[in-house]
Amino acid sequence: MWNPKPLLLVISLCISALSPCTAATGGKPLVSAVTKDAATSLYTAPLKSGSPLVVDLSGAVISLTTCSSSNGTVTTLTANATNGANPLFPVSFPATATCAPRQPNLPAGAVGSAGLAPSTQSLLTQVARTQRVAKKLALCLPSDGKTTSGNSVGVVIYGGGPLIFPDRGDFTTMLAGTAPLVGFGGSPGYFFSATGIAMDGTRAGAPAGSGNLVFGLSSTTPYTTLRPDVYAPFVKAFDIAATAPNFPWMTRVDSVAPFERCYDSTKLPPTRSGYAVPAIDVILASGSNYTITGGNSMVQVNSNTACLGFVQAASGQTAAAVLGGFQMENRLLVLDAEKRTFGFTTFLNGVGLSCSNFNFTLAA
Repeated sequence: MWNPKPLLLVISLCISALSPCTAATGGKPLVSAVTKDAATSLYTAPLKSGSPLVVDLSGAVISLTTCSSSNGTVTTLTANATNGANPLFPVSFPATATCAPRQPNLPAGAVGSAGLAPSTQSLLTQVARTQRVAKKLALCLPSDGKTTSGNSVGVVIYGGGPLIFPDRGDFTTMLAGTAPLVGFGGSPGYFFSATGIAMDGTRAGAPAGSGNLVFGLSSTTPYTTLRPDVYAPFVKAFDIAATAPNFPWMTRVDSVAPFERCYDSTKLPPTRSGYAVPAIDVILASGSNYTITGGNSMVQVNSNTACLGFVQAASGQTAAAVLGGFQMENRLLVLDAEKRTFGFTTFLNGVGLSCSNFNFTLAA
């Protein structure tokens, strides 16, 4: 993809914290709401004059469909300054973007994508530069379900936090685990290393001579994709766990594309962490586990069927696995591009929360 040269921008300080700003906010992080498009399973944030941009963790640039210059463009994006608990005031800021034709899989109304990779021209880097905040991201992806107040809404904080849920504190300080970010083949996204995968405590087989497994993060991949040599032992291990005496209620039914393992969901006991199915642990090289319970593993495909939301990758995927959006929903991810670390909470529904609990009421 063509990558424009950085442009010299003149930034002025905000004059009043009570009125909209057009430049640097003196070091305050910015916040945007995040919604999930049910038709495409993509996540968007209303950054371009209220129009949505697709949230792309592996994207290296900001890309717009509303311009046509071959040299890119300088556009104005908008978010809100935040104290981590509420939005404070609107902030408009200039950003360098590339121009691209509209893709057929974009959500309705979307006018491009917001690349959030730790690259020189991503939205993350440009916000860090113009707003003088950390090159750090706190991201909480919503599901496409409903809440008592309407559709589920997640949150992204550019600058890394804090991220405070009402009466529950700053969840950037309540991480279940962390891992170093690693480089992978020059790709611009986020990658971490795992020593293996376990099902309900029992390790799945690993490809012969593979060493550690490299996992990527992708908010534009709906479900986790596993390289064929990783997928086969993964499914075998899940089959063994699902037929163990601990899970007598797991009854296989016909597959529903793109999933291979589907179950009669009328027999699956519900819990706060999703259906009671074998827990999947991604065993990180750092020593902690990224644990995936039923709420992040089982996809409800119809009223009577839930499927294991992992698929075999198409040929050409070199990473052992790419963690998809569904497996990241309703948990806080903290990506620190400066310290090269990846942190995460447990599945928030398990502690009585969701990403929709962030308070988007403008602070007085």
